[in-house]
Amino acid sequence: MSRKLLLMLALAAVVCGLVFTVQSQMGGKNEVQPMYGSLLIDGYDFKNDVGPKGTIIYDEDKNEFRGTYIGLKMPQGRRAVFAWLYDTVNQKAEYLGPVGWLKVGTAGKNKGKFAIKVPDKFEGGNFGSYEIIGFTAEKTSLIANGTEVVEKPAKPAGSKILKKLDPAFYLYAALPNSDTPMHYCGHGGDFFFAKDLENQLCYD
Repeated sequence: MSRKLLLMLALAAVVCGLVFTVQSQMGGKNEVQPMYGSLLIDGYDFKNDVGPKGTIIYDEDKNEFRGTYIGLKMPQGRRAVFAWLYDTVNQKAEYLGPVGWLKVGTAGKNKGKFAIKVPDKFEGGNFGSYEIIGFTAEKTSLIANGTEVVEKPAKPAGSKILKKLDPAFYLYAALPNSDTPMHYCGHGGDFFFAKDLENQLCYD
């Protein structure tokens, strides 16, 4: 094998190694995460409805979350949707911003889509102790024309039919690079993310 060919192969190996390293470092931020939803909140029929679900990705370059969802229903008078970061250990929320009036009647291939700009202080996906991103359904009057925020909610809304669910996330997903392990609550697919097992909320 010629010296020139060996040099070219060595250079190709170095380039491939660099590409792999960059992709490995980026993978945690840009990885697609599954989104879950609950039937134990306003707007759902336990017998006939399937819980909402979807996928979400954090785009580090644009500093935004994007995703799709199906099966989402909005309770009467609470169609304004806002996004929050949530720390399940300390049970504190950080307001991200409006998602708007989400598409309803989604099923099968009839997916809804969303994009959420992230505040500059979280640029690069540095979410600190926050483990999940969650969507809450607030009073419809808080958002005009589907997009314009009239009033920012003071905290994430809870469930009207199950008071202990506060906040009540209609969709939620683990944040990229969250180091908190998932635990199951012992009934169905319900789980929680808290590191402190005595201080946690169970999400369905």
